[in-house]
Amino acid sequence: MTTAPRLDLDVVFGLPVAETVAGYQDFARLVVDLGYRRLWMPETYRLDPISFGGWVASTFPGHPVGLGPMPGVLRTGPQLAMAAATLVGLGATDLEAIVGASSPAMVQGWHNRRPLTVAGMASLLAATRAACDGAPTAHEDGEFRTSGFTNGFGAVRLPIGMASFGPRMLRLAGRIADRVALNMISPAAVPAFVAEIAEGARAAGRPTPPVTVWAHVCLDPTEENVTFSKRFLAGYVRVPGYDRNFALQGFADVVEAAKAAPSAREVRALIPDELLVTALGFGSLAEIRARLDAYREVGVGMAIVPSTVSDPGAVRTMTALAR
Repeated sequence: MTTAPRLDLDVVFGLPVAETVAGYQDFARLVVDLGYRRLWMPETYRLDPISFGGWVASTFPGHPVGLGPMPGVLRTGPQLAMAAATLVGLGATDLEAIVGASSPAMVQGWHNRRPLTVAGMASLLAATRAACDGAPTAHEDGEFRTSGFTNGFGAVRLPIGMASFGPRMLRLAGRIADRVALNMISPAAVPAFVAEIAEGARAAGRPTPPVTVWAHVCLDPTEENVTFSKRFLAGYVRVPGYDRNFALQGFADVVEAAKAAPSAREVRALIPDELLVTALGFGSLAEIRARLDAYREVGVGMAIVPSTVSDPGAVRTMTALAR
């Protein structure tokens, strides 16, 4: 395979990129061949990020790999250290992970777990770093304490970041995270969130960690894209953290109306077309490129989340953006 020069864009295996694991493998081959940078594998309802990351690491040795965002309540420091050591052994020489609080639908609805607290997030990052350093770990979250794990493969490097939106989590990310991920956010809204991250970093006496925006893009959207995307956004517009994000982007009235809506169908009806442009990057190729330039101007990195509703495998979108 001939690989193009590396772009300054990561790629997220986010929205339904494919219907099968083989389809995700084809997508990975496409974006690596086109020269995209880190491949981020989030935990959703399809792809398992760690097991698929093993395939990526062994198929594209040395290519940057990203695990996450993953719900922090579903992972422990020892788990992440063992996963990192395994992936490094399979060929991942440049590996990162991102954890987040996730949403009530996933954490409580799907997995029957309690929400992750700010203290729990801090404890998870500390335990992960200890385990990756080969040191015994101690985890304390109010109810239990475990200690004594040492990674059997030895020390391994795993920068670990946070996906955040709430002010307390953003300030914590500024204090302790190696990277911060922001999702479904317009370039104009980025500085307000970066300021809260920077506040936490100043309190800890360290530089602001790098910020990467999950940059959703939808090239030349169709009515099918509009229908799917309104249903997609309806699942987030009133989720704690995301509600604040959309309000800061100028859609506070939509957020408040959605919180009062009695059904998901009524929430979908409230989503304006403007929100699809602002949060999900609907537009022409020129408009999408201008949006990416606007992210660069405010100093953040980008991980492309392509819409595949009318572009199976995102072949047209990823090829066009790589030119």
